[in-house]
Amino acid sequence: MSTTWILVANARNARLFANHGPDKGLELVQTCAAEELETNPPQSGRSSRRADLPRQTARGFAHRLASDLYKGRSRGRYAQAIIVAPPSFMGMLNAELDGPTDKMVSSRVGKDYTRAEARELRQHLGGCLCV
Repeated sequence: MSTTWILVANARNARLFANHGPDKGLELVQTCAAEELETNPPQSGRSSRRADLPRQTARGFAHRLASDLYKGRSRGRYAQAIIVAPPSFMGMLNAELDGPTDKMVSSRVGKDYTRAEARELRQHLGGCLCV
């Protein structure tokens, strides 16, 4: 049976699961967190740049996660992927995916399930995945 990767992420945290087929459940492959960009105390004219830091951090994190999906695809570690993320972060992830990796994504779920336990996550993804 082919492997499905499930990326569950928001702008700060992500978990990557693998499902190896029906009745195999979800295997936690990796967890990661966004790295905060170093900031300097705000100075005149820099407050707008400081306000953009969370968005820049999120974009960098989306790039990192898209890179992880690319590497997994290029190494044949999964046959399809499911991405679960809040709509605002989903847009960032989609913008970072290369074409071939994007084609491997069979489902996208616009929710923040980063705090959900694996069992609960399986229930949420019931229509997308044979677990």
